[in-house]
Amino acid sequence: MKFGTDGIRGRAGPAPIDPESAVRIGRAAARLARENGSPVVVVARDTRPSGGMLAAAVCAGVMGEGGVAVDAGVVPTPALAVALHDGLGAAGVMITASHNPWVDNGFKILSEGGRKLTDDETARVEGWLAEDGHNGGVGYTEDAHQAVLEAWLARLADIDTSGLAGRRLAVDLAEGAGGVAADWLAQQPFEVVLVQGDRINDGVGSEHPGRLQQLVRDEGCFAGLAIDGDGDRCLLVDDTGEIVHGDALTWLLARRLGVDALAVTQMSTGALGPALPGVRMHVTPVGDRYLQIAMREHGLALAAEESGHVLFADHPGGDGLLAGLRALGGLERPLSAELEGFRPWPRVKAKVRVDERVPLDELPAVAAAVREGEERLGDGGRVFLRYSGTEPVMRILVEGRDDAVVEAVGRDVEAVIREVLCP
Repeated sequence: MKFGTDGIRGRAGPAPIDPESAVRIGRAAARLARENGSPVVVVARDTRPSGGMLAAAVCAGVMGEGGVAVDAGVVPTPALAVALHDGLGAAGVMITASHNPWVDNGFKILSEGGRKLTDDETARVEGWLAEDGHNGGVGYTEDAHQAVLEAWLARLADIDTSGLAGRRLAVDLAEGAGGVAADWLAQQPFEVVLVQGDRINDGVGSEHPGRLQQLVRDEGCFAGLAIDGDGDRCLLVDDTGEIVHGDALTWLLARRLGVDALAVTQMSTGALGPALPGVRMHVTPVGDRYLQIAMREHGLALAAEESGHVLFADHPGGDGLLAGLRALGGLERPLSAELEGFRPWPRVKAKVRVDERVPLDELPAVAAAVREGEERLGDGGRVFLRYSGTEPVMRILVEGRDDAVVEAVGRDVEAVIREVLCP
């Protein structure tokens, strides 16, 4: 089993998202925990139908490797990160496919303190997954759900949401793990209107904002806030019902926190730097684990992906609710008015399904199309290509200052990629 940008994902049932693979994940997590100085692994999951079965298998794997499995039940990824940061365990497994459809599932492994795996840790874990384990169960703590939930909600309670007092906020919890915060939200000094759905990520959540947009308009909400299935991604909707660009969320937070430097990934718009004069921009590869590395190396208070993953130095891991409430909590004007000072450059995104991930430096025709496209886009324009870490696809991003040129370059580059990789 190989880890992508953020763990392993796929259709639940067949390998590698099956009980046998889950046992191996548990064993690997137990070995990582022992390296970190404790036998304890915290196991959590979202609300997918396959989650309970896979959680039981992960716990069995932890025990089979001589570790102690602590079952946190249904809680979001940020709650698992808080539990590890607070010392409840030395490693954690989150059973989730994040924003993927409800029929999928997957595994994220977190290391000590709730951080994402380093490249070295990932390589070791992948090696352990290929090995057979041994029997040597130590123990099993069945119910840590309440302790993990309360520790996470205590972190949310520290957010300054005074700017939301008396206002109405539409919230979409994706029918996922973040749903455990519904009662807490109902007790806040702002009115919460929840988006209702049937299943996790099925027409709801950060990848499906239509219902949230409509609810904001129908209920006259100050703003809308959506998270994904495991709660680590944030999407905002302004008071007019329009979706807020992920980099606009970053811009808003950078200004509110008064940072002089931040980290973003290669997917962020080129308009972000000019819109934050005096703020140093550290650009990383795609993936919040690279953002975490940049934060540690440069002592940063803030890092963010254009997709809505936001990291704060004072909080372990990405947390969609925390990011959204921090962004909205201090606003005095409507969100649409606050965002008038930021406009991302026009961009197009596309993806091409591939059978083989041929290295880009071995595709001269594609390289030529990229060079020609960037010449046409002009100052600041770019064509960014990468293979997805979670799907068998080539992702295409084209960005520039002119809509028509961006769209034309996007079509031309995609056509060349399809010709070369999909003959």
